[in-house]
Amino acid sequence: MKKLFLAFLTSLVVAFFFTKDILFEHFGITQETNSEIITPEEPEEETKTLETFPNGDYFVDETIFRWDETVIDWVKVEDTTAGMEEMIKYPVAIKAKEEPIELDWNLLMNIEYRLRYFAQIDMEMYAPVFGNEIEELDGKEVVIEGFVIPIDHEGELLSLSHYPFASCFFCGKASPASVISMYLKNQRKRYKMDDFIKFRGTLHLNYDDPDEFYYILRDAREEK
Repeated sequence: MKKLFLAFLTSLVVAFFFTKDILFEHFGITQETNSEIITPEEPEEETKTLETFPNGDYFVDETIFRWDETVIDWVKVEDTTAGMEEMIKYPVAIKAKEEPIELDWNLLMNIEYRLRYFAQIDMEMYAPVFGNEIEELDGKEVVIEGFVIPIDHEGELLSLSHYPFASCFFCGKASPASVISMYLKNQRKRYKMDDFIKFRGTLHLNYDDPDEFYYILRDAREEK
């Protein structure tokens, strides 16, 4: 009897071995195998290429900054597009050809910044991001008044500031856009520190020269 039972059990095992695939398929059972499972490779993350310049400069990242007078520092603008759209709009009324444009310091200081590596000086500095209103002024004849700040002892290199020396960009940590490089048309008169004068000249926007301020007034002459 025992031998008959063992023979019957053996026949069941053999039958199961040959029919297991059919049974598994019938009952929806998935078999695990030792074969290597090939999964599709995940695509590599796309690396963003930051804007570069022929002279070796490049923007460090996509972050946009603004100068905050309350904290005397650069502050990140979280939403770049919204930030640019919310910038105060100053109407630039371009008058007749012979009349220069009266500049408002608040307009000049209402810009944003990006951190840029300058190959010329091998260091990172904040570069200006000018709005459309300011870009329209590039190369235009303008009039602006401010405090004269000589950069050298001879008084040949001058800058014009929205603030007096004690609270200007150099000493008081005001906005870097609150000062202009100024080149006189005829260097005859010597100016003293904090002379409050109105000048007329051609405004140039400085995008990529780390040795100049963001704004340059060329052929400047005193406006009476």
